[in-house]
Amino acid sequence: MKPVVDFLVKQFLTEPVILIGLLIGIGYILKKEKPTKVLVGTISAMVGIRMVLFGGSQFTSTFRPIAEAVSKHTGIQGYIMDSYAMKSTTQEALGNKFALMGYVFIIAFLVNLILVYFGKYTKAKGVFLTGNAGTAHSQSILWLVLSTLLISDLPAVIISGILVGTYWAYSSTMAIKAVDNVTDGAGFTIGHNQQMGIWFFDKLAPFFGKKEQDAENLKLPGWLNIFNNNVISVCIIMWVFVGAFMIPLGTEGIKEISGGKNPFIYVFMVGINFSMNMIILLTGVRMMCAELTESFKGIQDKVVPNAVPAIDVAALLAFSPNAATLGFIFCTAGTVIAILLLAVFQSPIMVLPGFVPLFFSGGPIGVVANKRGGVKAVVVCCVLLGIIQTFGSVWAINLMNYPNGVGWSGMFDFSTFWPFITEILRIIKNIIE
Repeated sequence: MKPVVDFLVKQFLTEPVILIGLLIGIGYILKKEKPTKVLVGTISAMVGIRMVLFGGSQFTSTFRPIAEAVSKHTGIQGYIMDSYAMKSTTQEALGNKFALMGYVFIIAFLVNLILVYFGKYTKAKGVFLTGNAGTAHSQSILWLVLSTLLISDLPAVIISGILVGTYWAYSSTMAIKAVDNVTDGAGFTIGHNQQMGIWFFDKLAPFFGKKEQDAENLKLPGWLNIFNNNVISVCIIMWVFVGAFMIPLGTEGIKEISGGKNPFIYVFMVGINFSMNMIILLTGVRMMCAELTESFKGIQDKVVPNAVPAIDVAALLAFSPNAATLGFIFCTAGTVIAILLLAVFQSPIMVLPGFVPLFFSGGPIGVVANKRGGVKAVVVCCVLLGIIQTFGSVWAINLMNYPNGVGWSGMFDFSTFWPFITEILRIIKNIIE
């Protein structure tokens, strides 16, 4: 049984390129398309999703060493808000029970499919296809269930699988309307770590601005009109942001993380690379969405009515690059404000931001807020997002029952919904004792 579980979890279900490609191929077959169309569509979609994932990973690999260097240089110690920190913490906490994560993942995937299959009654539509995020969810919730309820392995695995699968089905369903609004009905939703955040800020954004003031359509006068070009504006904004962020490092510190490069050249290339990766991601999204929208109708018509594929959140970034960049910057600003408040009030738990929650929550939610309330909504919503994620992470770390861990996710759903569920688990434990 274990080899089968290992294959499904480590080789198949957690590889979004293969899983999404397979689903698109099946969709075209169910539509009775010609073999050439099935082959071309499947490969195009697989290349597209690979470009999306590659572009997203490049953002992380570029900025993680910068963030780590700044934290080390300033001497601030504390828990890290980052999805990789959560994975590291829960893997270490689970110890020899870490292998149970695979069973949680499979149960969760089956629960998700069952809820969507009976969508007529359950109202669930989202099929979670982001395997890398799914494994992080599985191991993290397994640890929370084990450490909070103090029960044996089998019931813990079953409860965790049901909780995660239900979360996948309904959180991705909650995000459908907001994603459709951003993508003009591209036919997918988000399956990551901030689906509920996308839903929440989609509702909140119209109160803070007008959607006509779109970050992508602002026409600036004179020499400022260079910012009307997405590629140029994203690049210049990142030059300013990264340059300011790395000021504490000084010249020598920047040379250390850049491998001896001139600091100005290094910052210059960071901006160029950021813009390049955005273009890669944009191209990948277009390739993937074209095939996904057309092919998934076959699965919806013949197998699971109204099912909507839930994919990596990076797919949203390309629909409004300027708003994504502004979302990242103002989410960072909100996070800094919250950290300063923690310091002022002498919080026993201090947290430090990783790049992932700043960009992969701030960016997409910036895109959503921009679509509903324009630039002003991006600013307000993303500052608020940074504050919520920071204080929510402190809440979650206080409940994770592993003080030696390096940190927690720091992303919206894992700073709000899952701490709330953990509090409910604690109440249940107290009742049954």
